[in-house]
Amino acid sequence: MKRINKITTALFLPLIMLFSSCFDPIFYEVRRDVEPESATVSGNIGQITRFTMNGEEYLFLSADGGLRYKKADNETHGSWATMSVPFALSSFDFDNTAIGGRQIIGVYANKDTLYLVAAQYKTTSSEGTTNPTALELWGYSDQDEDGTYKWVHINKDSDINYFPIYYDSVKEIYKSNFNVFQTNAPQQANRKAYICSFVKNADETTVSYKYFELIGTDDPSQHPITISKVEDGTADSRVYSAVWFNGGVKFFNSSAATTDETLTNPAERIFYASGSYLYYSTLDEENNFVYKRSCTASDTISALAVTKDSILIGLGNITSTSSDSGGITRVLRDSEGKPLETTSDFTTNANFQITSIYKVLALINATPEKTEEESALYASITFSSYSGLYDNIGLWSYYPARGNWNRE
Repeated sequence: MKRINKITTALFLPLIMLFSSCFDPIFYEVRRDVEPESATVSGNIGQITRFTMNGEEYLFLSADGGLRYKKADNETHGSWATMSVPFALSSFDFDNTAIGGRQIIGVYANKDTLYLVAAQYKTTSSEGTTNPTALELWGYSDQDEDGTYKWVHINKDSDINYFPIYYDSVKEIYKSNFNVFQTNAPQQANRKAYICSFVKNADETTVSYKYFELIGTDDPSQHPITISKVEDGTADSRVYSAVWFNGGVKFFNSSAATTDETLTNPAERIFYASGSYLYYSTLDEENNFVYKRSCTASDTISALAVTKDSILIGLGNITSTSSDSGGITRVLRDSEGKPLETTSDFTTNANFQITSIYKVLALINATPEKTEEESALYASITFSSYSGLYDNIGLWSYYPARGNWNRE
């Protein structure tokens, strides 16, 4: 009997070790999972924008309910308020089987004005399809003599169509020929916003991409700009993003570019993405300003957010229908602020919550002077395949007091 027990023990010991080695990582991830918070900010959120209002810092975005905002130093779940806008929000009219109102598709800001890009739609009676027909630019600033804020429809009477849209008959979809971008700097004075638009030239027959700076509630035609240098391309490369650095604006073909500027200190480095590669600014041996490649992510980099000791990297090619091209990763920064050459695992549950199924649309650190685990961080995510959960589309956050990433 003793011999049988010894044999049985010898046979089962490897099996126990095998099952333990297989299940440990699973139990580890379960332990990192947390009770989900209720979803209070949902929808495809393209930007999380900084704006100073009445002397205080706020974060603004477009989500369910329209224009949502909260104080930047508010780290409490469920705190996003709704601001009234000067138009009816889009809703379905069951009597006419059509969508009415306007949909906010973008929220941007410079140092003193908040901007909305809102789309109008028309539903065809014959096919029952709803298509975009026009886009509006609205500005919100304190230009009244009494210091109160007001909304202004900026492009209402403009001679230029800043937001051209057209129908692609081959793919049978509507496309746009414009983009709006901003520096979104932590410091109010360093915030700029721009429109890139495919508009007519002076000959009234040819068209090309032109750039306009958004200043107050002026018609953008009053502030055209010429971009002589694109940091990651040639002078004629189309610009999708911009950062404030060393007293001026630097423009990028990349849609993911940022700096390590904080609420009190100027930026020391620029970071931008090209495909799956992360680049950073530095000085070479001859003291020339250059960009060097840092790490490589697992897929296309779509968004960046900087903390004192790391850079959060959002992933996801928005045009791809792949169900495994998103997620979030990070790279640590050394004592000089340079990113390391390889990405690192999170010490939080970030990539457990934001998996490769979900594409990251935007990232922001509300407290960029702090370390990653001390920061208030936000990410907006979506998906374009059949694998994700619709309840997860929207805003996610990490708060130091909570110690984990969760639904916002």
